[in-house]
Order: sequence, then C-alpha cells, then structure tokens
Amino acid sequence: MILVGVDGSPASRKALRWALTQAVRTGDRVEAMMAWLHEPEFVVASSLGVHPHADTPGRRHPARELHAIVSDVRATVPDAPRVTEVTIIGDAATTLTQAARQADLLVIGTNGNSRLPEVLLGSVATNCLRHATCPIVVVPPDTR
Repeated sequence: MILVGVDGSPASRKALRWALTQAVRTGDRVEAMMAWLHEPEFVVASSLGVHPHADTPGRRHPARELHAIVSDVRATVPDAPRVTEVTIIGDAATTLTQAARQADLLVIGTNGNSRLPEVLLGSVATNCLRHATCPIVVVPPDTR
C-alpha cells in the first residue's frame, strides 16, 4: 500500500499524482491521508447544534476537501486506481508516521527551497524521514 500525505498544497497534489502513477505501474493500493488539528470552530458549531462536519464559511470540512483533491488528481492519471481517503485529527507528521507502519511506501510533497533541511523539506517531511519505518519518496517542488 502506498500512503500519501495530502494537505491541499500543490506539492501534496504532485505527490498524490506521483503515487497514483506508481500504483498504475505496480498494482499497489493508494491511501490518501489528510491530518488536521481539531479546530475550535467545529466544537463551537457542534455545541450550537450545527453538525460538526458541516462546511464553515470560506472552508470545507477536511473530508470533503480531501475527496475533491483526490477526484481532481485522479482525473489527471490514466487508469488511476481508486484511492482510500482518510482524514484524521492530529499532527500531520505524527499521524503519517504512525500510519506508515502499515504502508509499503510513504509519499509526501515538499515546498522547500532552502539549504536548511527543516526549511528545505518542511517540518512534516523532516519528521517523517526521521521516524517512518517504511521507505519514503519526497516529491520535490516544480523547479521553474
């Protein structure tokens, strides 16, 4: 199984596209994971009788956002496999590292453009590289 970290950024979309292309070649399953920190607006909405998964103005619920991203990216990869979509509350680096225990490969994107590893890769990528127990592919940003 190929696990992909998705956060909505162009880099994570590129990572998902890479993973889907790889899965077409290998026949692996793909799981896209979006981690998000529990936000007070969802708690407040729930306490006011609004469904906690309802969209808030200017922002979609993470599960809907992930589904839209997966649908958009899958449409760009011929013969792309179906993708299991997982949204989870928690720190992205921690949740990806834990989920990677069940994966054969972890794929993450990076926006970095610095010489310092933490800035070049970003804190999530750096933490995953340090702590994940499976191989990792870090998809670099477009170089223009």
